[in-house]
Amino acid sequence: MNRIWLVAIFCCALSFGTAQATDRIIVSSVEVEASPADIWDLWTTEEGLTFFAPASNIELRPGGSYEVYFLPEAPAGQRGSEGTTILGFQTERMLNVTWALPPYMPEVRPHLTSLTIEIIPVSDRLTNVTITHIGWGEGGQWDDAFAYFQQNWPMVLTAMSEALTPVAE
Repeated sequence: MNRIWLVAIFCCALSFGTAQATDRIIVSSVEVEASPADIWDLWTTEEGLTFFAPASNIELRPGGSYEVYFLPEAPAGQRGSEGTTILGFQTERMLNVTWALPPYMPEVRPHLTSLTIEIIPVSDRLTNVTITHIGWGEGGQWDDAFAYFQQNWPMVLTAMSEALTPVAE
C-alpha cells in the first residue's frame, strides 16, 4: 500500500512540474531612480505613455479603456493595442490590463492577453518596475507573438527608464 501512495505522489508531482506552452510567462524588470508616483504617471496618463507610443486612450477606472496607439493614423484595428481595458489597479503600485497582439498577426489578434505592471519601492531613491505578460496560446503566430514581446518588453522598460532620467542642463 505504501508503494502505491509513493507512486501516486510521484506521478502527481511530475504532472504539476510539467509546463505546457500555455503556461508561458514573460517577466521583465528594471530598477530606476524614480518615485512610484512618477512611474505611475507614465503608465496611467496619455501624456506619460508617450514614452512608449505616440498616442493612447486611457480611462483610469476598472473596465476603462487602455488602448496604446503605435500607429495612430492607421485604420481602426491597425493602430496598436486597441479594444483593451483596465482590469484593475492599485494606485502607484499595480496596473493590470488586457493587451492586444500585433495587427500583422491576424491568427492571434482577436485573443487578448493580460499585462501587469508592478511598481515596488526598493529604497527612498529606487523603484522596481516589473512587467508580467500572460495568456499565451501555443503554436503558429502565438509563438511569434511570444518571441516578439519577450524581446520588446525589456526595450519598453529601457524607454521608460530614459523618460524618467532628468535631462542635463
